[in-house]
Amino acid sequence: MANPRLTLHHIHMHNLRCHQDFEWQCGKHLNLITGDNGSGKTTILEAAYILAYGRSFRQAKAPQLTHWDAKSFHIQATIQRYGPLHIRVDGKKGKVDMSLQGRKVAARKDMFEHISLIVDAPQGVRLIDGAPGERRKWLDRLVIATQTASYTHYQGYLRALMQRGRLLRHHGSADELSSWEEQIVSYGSIIKAKRATIIAKLNQYLTQESDWLDLPFQLELTGQTFENKEEWFSWLHGKREEHHRLGRVTQGPHCDRLKISYNSREIRVCGSRGQQKVSGIALRLAECLVLQETKRLMPILLLDDCLESLDHTRALRLLERLGQHQGQVLMTAPGDVPEDIRKHTLHQSLNTK
Repeated sequence: MANPRLTLHHIHMHNLRCHQDFEWQCGKHLNLITGDNGSGKTTILEAAYILAYGRSFRQAKAPQLTHWDAKSFHIQATIQRYGPLHIRVDGKKGKVDMSLQGRKVAARKDMFEHISLIVDAPQGVRLIDGAPGERRKWLDRLVIATQTASYTHYQGYLRALMQRGRLLRHHGSADELSSWEEQIVSYGSIIKAKRATIIAKLNQYLTQESDWLDLPFQLELTGQTFENKEEWFSWLHGKREEHHRLGRVTQGPHCDRLKISYNSREIRVCGSRGQQKVSGIALRLAECLVLQETKRLMPILLLDDCLESLDHTRALRLLERLGQHQGQVLMTAPGDVPEDIRKHTLHQSLNTK
């Protein structure tokens, strides 16, 4: 039996950005929202994201989310999981309250344990052409999402780094430094192993995407490698003076770089804007499959400005690939999308009058 999937059935927004009152019944598979600039296409995807995470993928705070002359915003939605989930979000003066099945949710993590959404947006995390740290954080969030116990390992690693740095500044004893260095190595080794597992899964799924991509690509995590924990521990011991002078540890999981490459060349350098766009969506599709494998539930995929920089042939190829995707897709595009592309989707137009 196939794993169930999340489906957004209905959403109603009141005083969210430019939408004073907007209601939408979504299709179960591919949904395309078109409209002029400023018509509020991205805001609909933003509202769906807020349902799960209580914040915008554009990183805007609650007061900035309200309509110009309003003091608060409200979002109500029904999402099908194993059964219907009724969700309400109320935002006012920088505070966001979330309710599930009529009961207030105490912590946001309690909500996104029930709801999983993946977003690819120009104003969100830029995986292909963003900074290395942005890609590394994305990978770590995926590790934690698939293995929730990993969060304590990341906390332990960062705490050990901080405490070792403090001791170096205050000339702590060798025994104290060794204790924290042991924790750095212990937690760091676990993090590296978990990252390697997720990257292997992503690369496995990305291999299946090669048929429709111009530049089939793979992920690679680069950084300092050690033969064993003892070598890593000895390296930290020998670098104490240098790290004291620099004020930081120069190698470790916090410094690793996630490379997205085709034939050993990074796509952000060798790929065109269109190739980068479809590569980013392919990576999100692989992310969906990784989450489905671990959570036994297919996430909702949000694609903002999904046809940006794509010629007609590449756009059709993308729509054909999304048609094979098992989950629900909500995507936006400008209002002048050709009819032969729109017909692949349930189309909703927001064109201004």
